[in-house]
Amino acid sequence: MAHLSEQELTFFNRLFEAENLDGDPTDTKMSVRLNLPNKLNGLLANSKLTLLAEVGIYQLWFPLEFINDENGQLIPLLSAPEVIDTKGIERSWRTPDLEIHTEQFQILSLSSTGVLLKPKRQAPQLNKDILLAFDLPSRDHIILSVKPIRTTSKGIAGKIVKVCKGEEELRRYLFEAHKHHHAKLYEQGTFTTELI
Repeated sequence: MAHLSEQELTFFNRLFEAENLDGDPTDTKMSVRLNLPNKLNGLLANSKLTLLAEVGIYQLWFPLEFINDENGQLIPLLSAPEVIDTKGIERSWRTPDLEIHTEQFQILSLSSTGVLLKPKRQAPQLNKDILLAFDLPSRDHIILSVKPIRTTSKGIAGKIVKVCKGEEELRRYLFEAHKHHHAKLYEQGTFTTELI
């Protein structure tokens, strides 16, 4: 998990400070104080929020949690986002041109919700789930349970039923791959954010 950027910290600071009409509202720092009402502190400590950022036609859904540190202060933690392609039908963004291999398959395309597999030998039965264990180029080990949906000219399209191991690592890898493939979008710095 990563800590919030300065811009995100400023946003959260505005949530917890009284309205200040005299100064510049952007001149704030993140500070969650110990004197928060217990109900608010408890609510945030047990909440699961999502920070939405939009980059071009993509939405980045960042999981946001608050944890209590040893002093009882709330610490916001962001995880790697789910990258959603909003062009046409909204769906998880897929990495193209992969060279990831398992014992039985080459993984041609991967998202956090599905895969495209090319069998190395004969095609498996489409009526039972496939267990995929592989290492990402980042060397993180991932284990997925995949339900085959259909056979295409490129291979077998499958839906990820469960990420048995490495969910956070998979999201982080996909986010880094998205940034690499769409570097121009991230260079422009035209983000819009929203707390959901």
